[in-house]
Amino acid sequence: MDALPSYSDVELLGLAQTIYDVPSLAAWRAAELKVLRQCTLTHPVLEIGCGNGRFASLLMSRWDWGIDCNPRQISKSAGSKGLYGNLAAMDARALEFSDGAFATVFANCVIEHIPDVHRVLAECRRVLRPGGQLLATVPLREMNRHLLLAAGWYARWRAGQLEHRNLLSADEWVAAVSGAGFATVRTTPYLSPAMCELWDRVDGPLSIGAGPLTVGLAYSMALHLLPGVWRKKLNCKWQHYFTRALQEDCENPRSGPPCAMLIQAIA
Repeated sequence: MDALPSYSDVELLGLAQTIYDVPSLAAWRAAELKVLRQCTLTHPVLEIGCGNGRFASLLMSRWDWGIDCNPRQISKSAGSKGLYGNLAAMDARALEFSDGAFATVFANCVIEHIPDVHRVLAECRRVLRPGGQLLATVPLREMNRHLLLAAGWYARWRAGQLEHRNLLSADEWVAAVSGAGFATVRTTPYLSPAMCELWDRVDGPLSIGAGPLTVGLAYSMALHLLPGVWRKKLNCKWQHYFTRALQEDCENPRSGPPCAMLIQAIA
């Protein structure tokens, strides 16, 4: 995290590409890195939805706890040597920790996937000590207006494909977090409409397929068959494609309402 503030947008994209083969996912993660690098994570830290730990490794070298509802993901995380002090499969709606156990709870693009978001937020508040901080990134309902196809059926199909259970507006997220008992809620936009449109132009087609057998998986496999020099050139092409949109300032009203935001809530 200490080095990230000095990274340019191209460098952030390049960093994300070192762990994400699918170009649209790397671009989304780069946008998250850009907004998260301003944050301070105070120990002890709990990460909800730690997955395989790859994204977390870009932010911190040591996490106190990582949890995920999928035991297979926990197994993959265990391969990240020394990244997590503790790992467990756990339901975020019923955290198995005592009250006030953590100074920071972190959830990167996770809470929108879990049913009963109010229970999740209440549990995050419960396990935070007084003055502790919830850091969460979430997509917003606004993203549906900036997809590859401007049709209701397509937005519903993408939401199902992406497993979005809670695609709320910015105001609804603030109300939900405040309702969970957080004293202060601050939000920062991080995904412009232009970035969302470019993302779905790539991600929509790459998501076509059945189960894990998608165009994106085929792309990833083909990418690893290329010589290193060709792979680097292709990644540079994707960086050029996404960089201008990544540079766009979401806080500028001319760019339109944001499609995702960072939530910083103080217990």
